[in-house]
Amino acid sequence: MSLFRRALIVVGLLLVAAFAYLWFTRPEKVDMAAYVPADSLVYLEADSLPEIVEAVTSAGAWRALGPAAGVEGGWGFSRRTSRLLAFTGLGPGEAVVLSRAQVAVAILGFEAVEESGTALKFTPRAALVAETHTSEWRARAAVEKMVGDFARRSFGEPSVERKEIDGVRYAVWSAAAGGPRKRLVAAVYESVAVVGNDEAAVRACVEVRRGARPSIVGKEELEDARARLGAGTALAFGFAPSGSAAKMVEVFAPALVGGASEDPKAQSLMATVLPQLINQTLGSVGWSTRLNDGRVEDHYFLGLAGGLPQRLGPALTPAPEPAGAAAGLLPAGAHQVSVYNFRSPEDAWRGLGAALSSQVDISRATIITLALESLLKPYGIARPREFLRAAGPWVATARLEAGSEGKVLLTPVRDAAALGEQVRAHLGPGAKTETQPGAELIVSADAERGAAGFVEKHLLLGSEDDVRRCLAALRDRRALGSDEAYKAGQRDIFPGSSFVRTVTDDRESARAVVGYFAGGGAKKADPQALERALAPYAYSPSETRLTDAGFEKKTLSAFGQLGEIVVRFGPR
Repeated sequence: MSLFRRALIVVGLLLVAAFAYLWFTRPEKVDMAAYVPADSLVYLEADSLPEIVEAVTSAGAWRALGPAAGVEGGWGFSRRTSRLLAFTGLGPGEAVVLSRAQVAVAILGFEAVEESGTALKFTPRAALVAETHTSEWRARAAVEKMVGDFARRSFGEPSVERKEIDGVRYAVWSAAAGGPRKRLVAAVYESVAVVGNDEAAVRACVEVRRGARPSIVGKEELEDARARLGAGTALAFGFAPSGSAAKMVEVFAPALVGGASEDPKAQSLMATVLPQLINQTLGSVGWSTRLNDGRVEDHYFLGLAGGLPQRLGPALTPAPEPAGAAAGLLPAGAHQVSVYNFRSPEDAWRGLGAALSSQVDISRATIITLALESLLKPYGIARPREFLRAAGPWVATARLEAGSEGKVLLTPVRDAAALGEQVRAHLGPGAKTETQPGAELIVSADAERGAAGFVEKHLLLGSEDDVRRCLAALRDRRALGSDEAYKAGQRDIFPGSSFVRTVTDDRESARAVVGYFAGGGAKKADPQALERALAPYAYSPSETRLTDAGFEKKTLSAFGQLGEIVVRFGPR
């Protein structure tokens, strides 16, 4: 045998051995639920960061918007490259960690920080857990560099403290003294990296990995949510167990009940009853996301407890034909429209109140009525049952501008005399009536009470500016319903009828995602071409329906929650 052939055999054997080593040491997927504490309020998981970025940049919206924004590609390296890095583990430490990492996010609570003297800001105590599938020393070097770079961009020149607790090394970056209290904490144990804004949250996740604290893995609710939302084929999945909503309501209850009543005693009682009601009413919450026909589909599920779906079923039955007239009464460019479509709005209101009241004792049932009535108070509706009996069969709310705090309420008029009486009672004495072509406008002397418009057997309620804007758009034939971009966003998501349909202007969100990738040296964008490319993806539809176990919602958009994740947390 010649020397050359012997060399070829040796080289071949070495290559086979190297491939076998890489194959048997390749990353094996793990269940990230085994890495977060059992008492987490919210849990999120994603098995592959490159797949998320690839999904965003392979959606139909990206293919249309990318060239107009001046960027052809997506991430810093291709999916093929990331797979090679993940398989071999050869390359820069940061790139290998990002390519291999499975990630989870756990929210363990909220921290209240006083701002502006009296206002409270609630910050989640959160930790990101990453199974890096790499050695501890390599993961630590990569993680500390990435977190340190992020801290310097966010905090300026932070102080750094390094310490060891129970054999685990922690690094803490804190904002300079005198500024807002901000910190980042990172720890690496074996192949697992934990990064958070709270040291106790980070330590809790480390303790789970060490086996000193129970994890969320195996919970029946978690597995049910995974099956219902198709987590096995989703790009990302989120879950909040029963009881989480009640705990969060306890934190935010003072802000939630403030608008329901001006009576301090009633507010105090509602703040006490509301968490109890939520705990007895709501089950677990789930979310998943995937690509669907070139768009990103976000799928949500809110479980209901105590037989509520069966009680609510007759009340929330949607009308056979969905309402389509609302868009014809709104100005083109309206930011968001939600249409609540019931066979009987009055029965829906009464049934919802009865179902919720059945979850508390009789002495506290009046609190449910107060809480429900507070939902319609901003529109000037003091007697919801009488109002809904004279209106319907659908009711719509619309936000005309993205940053607007107020909304317009629209509904067909069934009983003009009854609705007129309620509207005038709300607008108060001194209200002025204007007659316009095909419409009547009633403006309150009190600007906070707004105005009402009767047009084409429909009622509009809202601020004077918003109602006038709707009437002007209808008069000038510039209604939202004739907008081609709005029409392009209309589509059925669920088979059959849904009782809530919402359409939202998604352009600002899409611009943010495209702008994220266009940064860093891309050629100059063409603004006009970008706006033209945005038109088919301008509006995002969503539908909500009642199932045998709770509420289910789906949303189709250009980039969905995935885009938000990439913009907020993606590597630069």
